[in-house]
Parts: sequence; C-alpha cells; structure tokens
Amino acid sequence: MEIKSKIEQLIGLLKGETDLYRSMQVVIDREKEATVQSDLNALNKTIIEKEKILVEIQQKEAQRRLLVADLSDKLGYGARDLTLTGISQLVEEPLAKSLNLVCQDFSSVLCRLQADNQRNQQIIEHSRDLIRDSFNLLNELLTPNTVYYRTGNIKSTKSTGKCVRSEV
Repeated sequence: MEIKSKIEQLIGLLKGETDLYRSMQVVIDREKEATVQSDLNALNKTIIEKEKILVEIQQKEAQRRLLVADLSDKLGYGARDLTLTGISQLVEEPLAKSLNLVCQDFSSVLCRLQADNQRNQQIIEHSRDLIRDSFNLLNELLTPNTVYYRTGNIKSTKSTGKCVRSEV
C-alpha cells in the first residue's frame, strides 16, 4: 500500500516538473522573439524568469530523487539502477500505465525544450557574429588606407573611398 502512494506521489511530482518545463518553453519562445527584435530589456526579463523557473525545477528534481531513493529501498533495487521505466515495470497495471504516460509526456516536453533552446543559442550566436562584423567594418572605416610608393615610402591618406549603408 505504501508503494502505491509513493508511485502516486512520483506521478504528481513528474506532472509538476512537466508543467514547469512547459512554462520554461513559453519563456524560451519569448526569449527568441526578444533576441530577434534585439530587445535587451525583454531579453533580461526572460533571463530572470528562466532563473526562477530553474530554481523551482531543481527543487522538484531534488524531491523526485529522494522519492525514487525511498522507492528503490522499498522495492529492493539500487537508486541509480532504478529508472522510471523500470519502476513502471515493477508496479501493477493502472499505476504502470499512468507512470508510462507521464514519462512519455515528460520526455516529449524535454525534447522540444532542448531543440528550442539550441535554436535560441544559434540565433544568439548569429546576432553576436553580425555585431562583431559590424564592429570590424566600423573599425576599418576609421583606419585610413595605406599607399605604398616605388621608393618604399608609406603614406596614409585620410579619404578611404569606403561607403556605408544604413541597411545590410
């Protein structure tokens, strides 16, 4: 009977974690929009929101680990050897099916979150590269072209003949 209540607690914790990861998904989507629009204030807000959600996820994860460790003792397995799939195979059918469904939902949310996080990372790296290229272009405009003469003398001129557009 006690194992059944522990499994139900585990299912509840996993549902809670899944909901937190879904809320993280919403924040990551807002992060993408803020990055694309180069809105630094919105980007800073999303970073703060992500940090708050991560703290909550870490708390849920610690609770889950304690619960799985307790379950592993009761089921006679090592905590590191006992996976969620393994637990579902050891319990009776109504709970096993519920646990499997929660695990599948949890896994799909995590996969989507990971893909979107990688997408945001690529967007941020691309933006960083554009900024670096713009900075290098502006630095080149400040440096006058060097003219080499037959005699070996070097003379710098102020007019470089470079042109700058407001659009790329």
